Amino acid sequence: MNIHSYKVLEFNKLREELSHYMTIEENQEKILELEPFKDINSLRKELDIVKDFMDFLKFDGGFEPAGMRDIVNITRKSQLVGMYLEPEDLWALNINLRIFRIFKGRLETLEKYKDLRGKFINVPTLKNFEDLINKAIDPDKNIKDDASIDLRELRFQKKNMVANIKRKFEEIFSNANYSKAIQEKIITTRDGRSVIPVKTDFKGLIKGIEHDRSSSGSTVFIEPISIVSLNNKMRELEVREREEIRKILLRLTDQVRLNTPIINEIGNTIMYLDILNGKSQFGIEKKCSIPEINNKEMLSLVKARHPFIDENIVVPLTFEIGRDYNTLLITGPNTGGKTVALKTAGLLTLMTLAGVPIPADEKTSIGFFSGVFADIGDEQSIEQSLSSFSAHLKNIQEILNSVTKASLVLLDELGSGTDPMEGSAFAMAVIDYLKDKRCKSLITTHYSEVKAYGYNEVDIETASMEFNVETLSPTYRLLIGVPGESNALTIAKRLGVSEVIIERAKSYISDEDKKVEKMISNIKDKSLELESMQAEVEALKTQAQKDKDEYEEKLRVLEKEKNQILKEAYEKAELMMRDMQNKAAALVNKIQKEDKTKEELKEVQKKLNMLRTSLQEEKSENVEVKPKVARKIDYKIGDRVFVNSLNQYAIVNKINLNKETLNIQAGILKLEVSMDDVKTVVEPKKKEYRPINAHAKTRVKNEVDLRGKLVDEAIYELETYMDRALMNGYTEIYVIHGKGTGALRTGVMDFLKTSRYVKDYRTGGHNEGGIGCTVVTLK
Repeated sequence: MNIHSYKVLEFNKLREELSHYMTIEENQEKILELEPFKDINSLRKELDIVKDFMDFLKFDGGFEPAGMRDIVNITRKSQLVGMYLEPEDLWALNINLRIFRIFKGRLETLEKYKDLRGKFINVPTLKNFEDLINKAIDPDKNIKDDASIDLRELRFQKKNMVANIKRKFEEIFSNANYSKAIQEKIITTRDGRSVIPVKTDFKGLIKGIEHDRSSSGSTVFIEPISIVSLNNKMRELEVREREEIRKILLRLTDQVRLNTPIINEIGNTIMYLDILNGKSQFGIEKKCSIPEINNKEMLSLVKARHPFIDENIVVPLTFEIGRDYNTLLITGPNTGGKTVALKTAGLLTLMTLAGVPIPADEKTSIGFFSGVFADIGDEQSIEQSLSSFSAHLKNIQEILNSVTKASLVLLDELGSGTDPMEGSAFAMAVIDYLKDKRCKSLITTHYSEVKAYGYNEVDIETASMEFNVETLSPTYRLLIGVPGESNALTIAKRLGVSEVIIERAKSYISDEDKKVEKMISNIKDKSLELESMQAEVEALKTQAQKDKDEYEEKLRVLEKEKNQILKEAYEKAELMMRDMQNKAAALVNKIQKEDKTKEELKEVQKKLNMLRTSLQEEKSENVEVKPKVARKIDYKIGDRVFVNSLNQYAIVNKINLNKETLNIQAGILKLEVSMDDVKTVVEPKKKEYRPINAHAKTRVKNEVDLRGKLVDEAIYELETYMDRALMNGYTEIYVIHGKGTGALRTGVMDFLKTSRYVKDYRTGGHNEGGIGCTVVTLK
């Protein structure tokens, strides 16, 4: 890539901004050298991983990078012969191993983010080594008493020795003979030995060794004779303690050496994880997205914003280049936003090629350009005695020598800084050269000849930055297909420049230039007219669709009301019909009793059935019009069903598919009912009872070590352990949680109060770990 282009497109500034999102110091320096990817597949994979990580941060609890370090430097230090790692380095190793293990574990439980999981799934973890460090070192980077048996014994002796020294001093303080000699009843240290402050005038009263004097000389610090031997023993114990700590650190350093390959692999992964987190945090804060990468050298920006311009004031850009045309010629007045458009296109392309999210819509598509070249801004150089035009020429020449079909070229005010006629000719020649190379180029210009050339030339699209001549301010909207006007004389007139000067200036404009400007003005007017008409058509289409939706809704409501009225009418008719049937039945009985003939009876029944059938058919035609489809039979002979009309259960005796009826037995009644009048009864399934405890009986110790774990993590492990301990027949177990800050101990106690496994618990005795251990009696 062209170094000059990085500068003018503010890619260097972007890298510096990105470095502030890195936690590891080495990455802050590394990101300043960030470069575009050389392989399109690697770039696509990187962007997919960044997208997954952004979603992981936004939707799945985030990622806490606090404490991340370059642990490869620590393993490098451990390789030095005779060297051992300090507790700070070992604790940093522990923290980073834990950060990665928890992150990887969360990815595995989420079962999504395929690309992100694929990146880390095969990297191993070192939980056992974490436990070793946690057992030896506390969060304050101090060596724990339980790091070794010898250290625990030495510290116990030291504790007793401190008590003895304190008791001896208290005897001296309580001695009335010494009361006037002692300056203050306090114990202090000088050269690592316990002493007391004594008034200089009475120092002869207390026999001992003088170690120091106050600045005023009125106080001396004396080590009483009775304390000397105790201090000597204390110094001896301290020397032995330091030696034991050195041995512990040597053993842990040996473990680092043994696990160096795995630790380095995790370390390199942590470094990448930090960069990934930094890119994603940047993307979320700047409201960025991941664009598509195409292999056609096509640039399609959708709602693109410059990352260093306030999103509340910037006007998003939408345009494309490389599909229907390779050159986009942007014209318009100064301060209209042309340069910002070029910088936005160039910087967002570089960001994408470097695997960084961009502030644009996710529909944006960016080609895999092998080079991004830019000549933007005033390049005048006093040191090199170069004029603005000469400096531009030098940069353009370097660009022209480097471009290929896969290049993106951004040229601002091409040909400016010299005679307008020659500048125009030079600009058109450069555009021709870039067209022949078939590279993608965005070029801005003021020259009328270049505007006319671009408008009439094949494979060149013209565009302009909209300018409001009424308010004398740019709108920063990019209008594709419309060449722009310079508006210099219009602006001058509105700012109060004399009409005489304006008219004289117009007289110096050539007829050809006037024709070009008039053509541009006409094109712009027609474009605005078409845009207005298009907006009007869209408004009419929207209104028409709205009217159509309202009409259809009203029609639906009316149809529903009509059907409801008809349904109610036919229901009333059916009730009347049933009443008539009942009366007819009574009449039949009466006729039978009066010895009427069978033919007369049949005639009465026939008329009644015809009337009922007629009513049913009319009701179906007007109200219940349904498509004829094969009915799905959900029951069989012998099934138990519920009859809605009877409000009771029945057994299916026979199924009549043609009539869509069922012969049922409901108690002592045998009836024929419509299939629509019944529903299947789902018999409840018998519950299968399974044992809650699914743990296999595996041998476990009668103690569990929870030190160094988070409370939630420790509680989960403790509950799992107690389950297995019960399976192994233990009635009493030891829960080792350490002293530390007390948070883990408190969490364990709270859990034990409500655990279904626990019968009783108590704090460990002197030989059981004291308050660092809890003895639990299981049920």
